[in-house]
Amino acid sequence: MALDPRTPPPPRGTQSDAGEYMGVGLQFAASLALFLFVGMWLDRRLGTDPWLMIAGVFVGGGAGFWSMYRRLVIEPRERREREKDGKP
Repeated sequence: MALDPRTPPPPRGTQSDAGEYMGVGLQFAASLALFLFVGMWLDRRLGTDPWLMIAGVFVGGGAGFWSMYRRLVIEPRERREREKDGKP
């Protein structure tokens, strides 16, 4: 049975919204932590204390921010455009 395109979509629950936002925050923190520890490991192996750790924090922060921006800004915009065009 097809849905009528004129009817608005059902409202999303607050639990699913909270889960999505918690996931975005955890992904940001995991990205920071991963690049921090990779930088620390490389510093110990190469003897470049603390430069690669600092670089890892900045790279992890940038990657986490880009992922967060993509999930919270770009994907909803693309979803609205698809819905407006009538594509699934």
